[in-house]
Amino acid sequence: MDSSEQLKATSFDDLEPFTEVTPALVQKRRSQGRIIFDRFVRNRVALGGAIFLILLFLLCFLGPTVTGHNQPDFQHLTSVSDTFAAPSATFPLGTDDIGRDEFARAMVGGQVSLIVGLLSMVIAIVLGVSIGAFAGFFGGIIDNVLMRITDVVLAVPLYLLLFVISSALTDHSPRSVIFLIAIFGWTTVARLVRGEFIAHREREYVMAARTIGARDLRLMFRHILPNAAGPIIVNATLLIGINIILESVLSFFGFGIQVPFASWGNMISYGQGFLDSDALLVLIPGILIFLTVLSFNLVGDGLRDALDPYMTER
Repeated sequence: MDSSEQLKATSFDDLEPFTEVTPALVQKRRSQGRIIFDRFVRNRVALGGAIFLILLFLLCFLGPTVTGHNQPDFQHLTSVSDTFAAPSATFPLGTDDIGRDEFARAMVGGQVSLIVGLLSMVIAIVLGVSIGAFAGFFGGIIDNVLMRITDVVLAVPLYLLLFVISSALTDHSPRSVIFLIAIFGWTTVARLVRGEFIAHREREYVMAARTIGARDLRLMFRHILPNAAGPIIVNATLLIGINIILESVLSFFGFGIQVPFASWGNMISYGQGFLDSDALLVLIPGILIFLTVLSFNLVGDGLRDALDPYMTER
């Protein structure tokens, strides 16, 4: 019996199991993004950190409007008992020494701290990726000059440098603190990106793109950078927490954000004088800083595992 006769002899019933399995197999096929998302979701600790951050952003940016606690600087003084008031239905986190709503101040301070952490991270990532990409891709004298500049910045004590420059050149507004933190926060990113570009610049896909006429900038930012995005995303997540701590330290010692702006750092600085009278003035912003930075670190660890090509299932 030749092949044509064998094909005719094959009944539809014999092929039916394959036709039933095929849609299920097709449905199980997932994109790389879905694989990464599923792996991140299965990390319960990282997922908990992400949920906390989502709730924190909603509370800080929508909370004042939704809850009605939108007067952080208003002094609710009708009697002496309104100062250092305990948490209640009217004031969920109590009041400070002049009757200001601590719940409203915590939300407004969270807005400033989160914005400083996010925007300074974005600027630092842009600077670090640009410097690291040029150093790693071109090598030679460009690499030596850029990396020596990076080493000089890393060699200077960070907090001492920030204190001096902040006291001399900034107006202690959120905008000035964002740029101050960002211009010294790119060094780690630059070294990371440089290493990734050195590892990728001689790969086959880069050589193939070069042979068809791709220019250097296209090779750098169209081909190599997307393949190095995983470590950069993880570092960016961790950098937000680092920047929030930097802002808090600067504000605590009077070199960062100051009145009339509120942040968690200067709330701790203000409340330390009343630690014996009302410890919540220090504990509330301190706990918020701790939980926020911890959550960003947990999310960063989860992203690192989810984006690792050797750990992600195919």
